[in-house]
Amino acid sequence: MAPRRKAQDTFGMVLRRIRLSKGRTQRAVARTIGMDFAYFSRLESDALKSLPTRATIEKIAEAMQCTETEKAELLAAAGRVSEEMQQRPELRRLFRTAAQLPSSALEDLVKQAEERLKQQRESKSKQRKRDDSSRGA
Repeated sequence: MAPRRKAQDTFGMVLRRIRLSKGRTQRAVARTIGMDFAYFSRLESDALKSLPTRATIEKIAEAMQCTETEKAELLAAAGRVSEEMQQRPELRRLFRTAAQLPSSALEDLVKQAEERLKQQRESKSKQRKRDDSSRGA
């Protein structure tokens, strides 16, 4: 399992860590998406004045067969929001607010959200079982 991203990790550091975890070379990734190898190399070494667009990051993530979490990590490291966040203003508001919280409060918020999601999934699973058993009767 790859190490967790640190707050100070740059886009290039995140890109390199994920690429290496996938066992891919810079040339292979760049070739897959038709990107100039030198540009990809500069992205990974943080040698560019601007960060890549969301579209570029999505191409890179697809070429490296990134998980949704890895893709989100790349987008976040580049200061880009995910497609989902762009479509849901309440998520943007949540993240703007959460970014201002101290680490301990943020951790508490994440735990609460994870617990709520777990309860929601369990509830849906129980409902499916009830629906299945009522159909079988």
